[in-house]
Amino acid sequence: MSNVHTRALLRGGVGLTVAAMLLTACTSAPKDENADGGSGPSSSGAAPDAAVVKGIVDDAGIVDNTDFCGDKDITLGIHDGFGINAWSQESLAAMRSEAAKCPNVKTIVQIGQGDLQKSISQVNSMVSQGIDALAIIPDFGQAQLASLQAATRAGVSVVPWGADPGGQDGSDYVSYVDWSSADAGTKWAEWMVKVLDGKGKVVFIGGPAGNPVTTGQLASIVKVFAKNPGMELLTGDKDWPVTNWDPATAQQVTASLLTKYPTIDGIISDYSTDALAATRAFDAAGRTVPPMATLDANGLGCFYDEQQAAGNKDFQLATISSRNWLGRVAVRKAIADAEGVANDEPSTYTLPFFEDSVDGTAPVCDKSLPEDFYPSNKISADDIAKYGKP
Repeated sequence: MSNVHTRALLRGGVGLTVAAMLLTACTSAPKDENADGGSGPSSSGAAPDAAVVKGIVDDAGIVDNTDFCGDKDITLGIHDGFGINAWSQESLAAMRSEAAKCPNVKTIVQIGQGDLQKSISQVNSMVSQGIDALAIIPDFGQAQLASLQAATRAGVSVVPWGADPGGQDGSDYVSYVDWSSADAGTKWAEWMVKVLDGKGKVVFIGGPAGNPVTTGQLASIVKVFAKNPGMELLTGDKDWPVTNWDPATAQQVTASLLTKYPTIDGIISDYSTDALAATRAFDAAGRTVPPMATLDANGLGCFYDEQQAAGNKDFQLATISSRNWLGRVAVRKAIADAEGVANDEPSTYTLPFFEDSVDGTAPVCDKSLPEDFYPSNKISADDIAKYGKP
């Protein structure tokens, strides 16, 4: 894929190519992402070994082997279409610290700040600057596919992760690395059914309108609740109250929901920092915080401890890893492809609960760390400080 001659010939025309391709970008629905619970294939196409998958998940993507680095001097582009919240900082830290293991790899880092056109322009610019590989969170989904295809045609080893851009592994990019967001939605919904004994009114809050991550989760939640007629999704089957993954907005959104609905028996959120902000809205309204299913965050673990100490036994917590550690896998795949080195790690992962207060997996709280620190990623505070910003 990383053909030097192809890159030299095509780089100069990438901007025009992207402009043309944006008009004809495919509009296929987001991938089902192995909603049945299976892990996706590796980039080689081989079925992943279950023990290998478990090891990668249990170790948050940390490996000692640096064979992926190869020995050629290359430049890796790192891009996040959002890049301005705590989740993005840990994602950048995961990617940049992994790339730092390779002395032969130079990095260029850009963030899109929630702006589609800026994100596309930045990718084009990095390609023009001569990157050989690109690890990217395409937060705008299919709207960014054309720019990824153009980069691939220019000879760049592109590995999107964290937000599905559509397209096909092996042709539009090397491979798409992520958890199964559909499986996450299923796990959250099934847990909520269990903790509410099959009957309750639930709200679901999520990220920017139409983003592929929240879309996949909502579809799964709707399927689970449809099999459990005692469950009601107050926020609807087609879309969700938009938080833009911003905690201030999430608190405002939750306050509005509390005004609208006199009874809320459960909360599902696809961003743990938003979930923590939602608890503040409940407190401000004088309402008891109900069971919550979301991603992990240190602040939520501490909040759980506080609620139990205060006697709110109704508050239960189930979290899945915030999965920023998948950036490590994405970087390894991008560098390995540009180096011509084989990488047989799986591309898609179904993640177990990281915390489940109902089943005895105690929520994690470290009062010496920030609320928006995500313990499941096994990223140190020092690495976040060093690598968490461009």
